[in-house]
Amino acid sequence: MIQQEFDGRKIIVFGASSGIGRACAIQLGEQSANVILVGRNMERLEETAGHIPEGRRTILPCDVSDFDAARAVVEDAVELDGAKLDGCVFSAGVSTLGPITAIREPLLLEIFRTNLFSLYGILKVFSSRRISRDGASFVSISSMAAFMPTKGQSIYAGTKGAINSITIGVAKELAKRRIRVNTICPAMADTPMGAAYLERMEEGRYPLGKLMPEDIADAVLFLLSNASKKITGQAIQITAGDIGGNDNFVF
Repeated sequence: MIQQEFDGRKIIVFGASSGIGRACAIQLGEQSANVILVGRNMERLEETAGHIPEGRRTILPCDVSDFDAARAVVEDAVELDGAKLDGCVFSAGVSTLGPITAIREPLLLEIFRTNLFSLYGILKVFSSRRISRDGASFVSISSMAAFMPTKGQSIYAGTKGAINSITIGVAKELAKRRIRVNTICPAMADTPMGAAYLERMEEGRYPLGKLMPEDIADAVLFLLSNASKKITGQAIQITAGDIGGNDNFVF
């Protein structure tokens, strides 16, 4: 039973101020985990905290586009009470749309700093025996864009494809400590980032219904739990039934 497993576990959630990160933080709090809420916007972090019982949540503001700050906040999370981390959720990210002709180095650096560079720094610190327990779990949020980007998604999709590759490499390194490293690749979800894209998609694109942040959080909690104790190095797709192919046949 997953719910009983999270009682007292200490898990840090990056991107807890909105969308998928907020849904993960709230579900973890509902299941009695001790949740460290990380994000840039203090007001929105406080909104998330309002859904989690007192004594089960701590807010640590941080701009994850700052490589050193992202690393430091993981160490700060442990120094709060001296307890090591049982898990980490990396759900921070930004998106952009634009043709290849519009790409400039400053834009590349902005997107890669937030979506990718900080992930490297966080993983590096999380891998330390001072920071994480043996058997801990690290879950990042990638995207189906890593496999099937639309026009104009080359930068965003590039960062997500890199996350999938990083997941495999780091999972191999940390397996000796039974630390699992996985990523979730959702289709477009109804989040502040995804809402505008969803409005442009054709009706019926997702046969199982549009993805909500809570749907993805369900999968994240599974990967944080002992129910997934033999799963590592995986990029798990959540497509709501949009699995490709030509369905224009009449039966």
